Amino acid sequence: MMPMLVLALAAVQPGAVFPAQPKAGTRHYLYQATETVGDHQSGGYRTEFDLETSGGATYAIIRNSSVYDGAWKPVEPDAKCRAAMHGDSTSLARVKLSPLDPESAKTLGEAFLPMCAPPGVFFPLTDILNVAIIPSSDRFRASELRTVGQSLTYPGFEAAFDRSGIGFKETSPGGAIKLSMLDKHSAVLDWQPATADLELLEQAHQPPVHLKGTESFAFRVDVDRKSGFINRAAAMFDNLDMKVIGAPDTFPHLHISRTVTIDPL
Repeated sequence: MMPMLVLALAAVQPGAVFPAQPKAGTRHYLYQATETVGDHQSGGYRTEFDLETSGGATYAIIRNSSVYDGAWKPVEPDAKCRAAMHGDSTSLARVKLSPLDPESAKTLGEAFLPMCAPPGVFFPLTDILNVAIIPSSDRFRASELRTVGQSLTYPGFEAAFDRSGIGFKETSPGGAIKLSMLDKHSAVLDWQPATADLELLEQAHQPPVHLKGTESFAFRVDVDRKSGFINRAAAMFDNLDMKVIGAPDTFPHLHISRTVTIDPL
């Protein structure tokens, strides 16, 4: 799943089924993601992190992370980069997720996370950011949901970044959010953007590889009704259909699928 425009947190509305702004506190999670090209797992991440809410802001604290590249390898930024990411002896980074100004949210540039950040910190954060704001952003209208089965639409968004050897641009025409389950403890949201146009430039290759195509994805997010914190989340599906620009018409499309889970620790 890819980054999106982040807007300010919504105030809690009368009758809301959970507080849109999580109460002050800290929760601990394990993020896991895999990427499969065809039938072959090409990459993955495992990241232990905290979500911390205080003073109306939400932060992700990355405790440790590993990258799969044929084998699991720990992420080990140098001391200067760790300090730039506001890491310490027990963490790799401390990153503000909300509120973000629209430009920082759209480009995920230096103001969001220093450019020295390794892929094993940056890419998990793109999913963590998305999941964290689904219940809380005015744009996605989760705070307006009242009854099980109710679905609301939200407007389109665009995101772009250029870092870690990848140029990225995604444009979605909008989507829908649905209250799929509700009990006294949890509210479960199904968040599904419409199929997005996606453009990637893989700069690590020589010459760079330019791909265009689409991404179809959706997330299910379980929210604690008392605190507003996320209990858990998972991608319902995430499929990319990409074509190499400049390749012969007979060159096959790249079919890429991703699994993403965020579970409590």
